[in-house]
Amino acid sequence: MKKIIQNKTILFVITISLLTITFILFSYFTIMKKYINIEKIENLKHLETFVHNIENKLLENEKKIDYLINLNKNYKNILRQSNLEKTDFIMKTLDLDFLMFEKNSKIVLKKINPNHKIKNILHLEKKILNSFSNLPTFGIVVNINSELFFINKKVINKDFFIYTIKQIRNKELKNLALNFEKIALIDEHIYSNNNYLSNSKIFDKVFLNTKIDIQNITTKVSFYSQQSHYLFSLKLKNKTLFMKEGENTIFIFCAFLILFLILLFYTTYIYQKTLKEHNNNLENRVKERTLQISSALKELEKVNLKLYDLAHTDFLTKTMNRRHFFMHAQNIFSQTNKNLNDLCVIMIDIDNFKRLNDSYGHDLGDRALVAFSKCVKQNIIEDDIFGRLGGEEFAIVLKNTNLDKAIKIANKIRKSIENINIVIKNKNINITASFGVSDIKNCSTIDEMLQKADTHLYSAKNSGKNRVRSRLNLI
Repeated sequence: MKKIIQNKTILFVITISLLTITFILFSYFTIMKKYINIEKIENLKHLETFVHNIENKLLENEKKIDYLINLNKNYKNILRQSNLEKTDFIMKTLDLDFLMFEKNSKIVLKKINPNHKIKNILHLEKKILNSFSNLPTFGIVVNINSELFFINKKVINKDFFIYTIKQIRNKELKNLALNFEKIALIDEHIYSNNNYLSNSKIFDKVFLNTKIDIQNITTKVSFYSQQSHYLFSLKLKNKTLFMKEGENTIFIFCAFLILFLILLFYTTYIYQKTLKEHNNNLENRVKERTLQISSALKELEKVNLKLYDLAHTDFLTKTMNRRHFFMHAQNIFSQTNKNLNDLCVIMIDIDNFKRLNDSYGHDLGDRALVAFSKCVKQNIIEDDIFGRLGGEEFAIVLKNTNLDKAIKIANKIRKSIENINIVIKNKNINITASFGVSDIKNCSTIDEMLQKADTHLYSAKNSGKNRVRSRLNLI
C-alpha cells in the first residue's frame, strides 16, 4: 500500500513538473510575442514620424525656393555681376552647399559654398544631371558618395531650371529622427514585401527589415523614388521600451510559480511522512511563507517605485527625463487633437550656459540648472508637463492653453529667472533664458510643435537672447 502511494506521489510530481514547464514555455512565447508586436508598432510610428519630418523639410525648402524665384523673376542674364550676387543671396538664405542653373540642358552657372566641404563635387554634379535632368521639377533625398543630400529642382521659366543641393549632416539627420537614439547611413539595399508607407508624397516605396532583442530594436530601411529608383538606406536603433518589462513580468511570475511548486512538493512529502503529526506545523509554515511573500511583494513594490523614478526622472533637476517627457507629450497631443482643445509648447534654453560652466565650473552649472528648474516649477501648474530634453534645454507642454496665454506664461517664467541669484566666491551670478512658443495650429504631431518651438527659440537666441518668440512675434 505504501509503495502504491509512493509511486502515485512520484507520478503526481513528475506530471505537475512537466505541466509547469510546458505552461511556462507557452506563457513566455505568447507574452513575448505580444510585446514584440507592440515594439514593432511603436517603431513604425517613430519611422513614420521620421519620414514625415523629411517630407516637411523638403516642402519647406521648396516653398523658400518658390519665394526667392518670385522675388527675383529676371534671371535671363544670369551671368551678369548683379545676378551673381543674387546667387550668393540664394545660397545664404537657403544655407545651401551647391547651386546650379540649367538652361537648354546645359549648366550655365554653378556655385559652391566655400564654408561647406563636399566630397568629389564633380561626381555629385554628374550624378544629379544623369539621374534627374529629365524631371522638370522635384524634391528628393538621395545618397551620393556616401553622403545624404536634400536636392530640389524648380522651373524658373521655359528651359531654365535651378538646382539647390544641401548636405544633410549628422546633427540635422539626428534632429529629423528625434525618436531614435542612433541613426547611420548604410550602403545596403533592403528588399521586402513589407512596404509600409504607400501614401508618401515623395517616396514610392519604403522597405524595412527590423530585428528585436531584449534590449534593442534595430531597423534597416531603404527609400525609393516615384520611378522605383534607389535613393538611400539608413540603420536606426533604439532601446526597447516594453521587452524588458515583459521579460521581468514573466520572470517574477515564474519565480512565484516555482516557489509554489517547491511548497507543494514539500507539503506532499510532509503529508506522506506524518500527516496527522505535522498538520499544525504545516499550517504555521504556510502562514510564514505567506508573510514572507507579502513582505517580498512590499519590498518589490518599493524597488519598482525606485526603478520607475530612476527611469523617468532627471537625477539632477528632478524633472521628467527626455523619454518620459515625450511619452506624456505624445499622449496629451493625441487627446487634445481628438477633443479639438488648445495646446501649446514652450522650448527653453539657458543663455550662455557653456560660458557659465567654463568660467565657474560644472558645480555652478549644476546649481544653475537646479535653481532654474525650481523657478520654472513655481510658475506652472500641476497639469503642465515639464521636462529636461538634454543639457540646458527644457520644454513645457501646456494643456488647454492658447498661444497668447502661453506667451504670457513664458514671459512670467523669463522674468522670474532673471531674479535667480547664485553666490560663488562672494560674487553674485544671474542667469537668463530664451524661449520659443508654438501652438497646435497646423501641426499633425507633437514633434512638429516642438520643431516650431525650437525654431522660435533660435530666433530668440539670434535676436539678443532673454526673449520670448512665437509665430505672433517673430521679430
